[in-house]
Amino acid sequence: MENTAVERAMKLHRQYPGLVFPLDMDQLACLEGCEIVDWPLLFPVKEVKRGCWIGIAMGAGHSERRFLIAHALGHHLLHSGNQLSFYGPQKASLWKQEKEADEFAAHLLMPTAMLEEIGNLPAWELAERFGMPEEIVRLRMGEFATQKERSRWQEWEEV
Repeated sequence: MENTAVERAMKLHRQYPGLVFPLDMDQLACLEGCEIVDWPLLFPVKEVKRGCWIGIAMGAGHSERRFLIAHALGHHLLHSGNQLSFYGPQKASLWKQEKEADEFAAHLLMPTAMLEEIGNLPAWELAERFGMPEEIVRLRMGEFATQKERSRWQEWEEV
């Protein structure tokens, strides 16, 4: 059994069969009862989740915006209360909820089944294909990879 963030991302994929990639995060957040609002947030804040509202910093690039929405949706589905996200990936954060939201977002945007169909591609190409920041792709393929994925990828490398 995987961790809660990965399981919840997989459950969302099963809940909405036929999702097209890269995911339309505005639509998916709406389906889950959230409303996206572009706010003039000040650096270093990039995203705020309050109740069913997800505030995204104006001026965020397309792939960053998609990740921030997925991250906030992770908070919405996994945690109670209000959260906010600062500039940059949360990987170094000591906050368990931030890491869980990042991991949820990475698995939501890049599900295992899609990765297995695609095969072994460089991080920049996966970032383009899934419409997400390359640094998050690297996390997804490294720290956030499941044990099953690691075993499978090791088999590919041996071939």
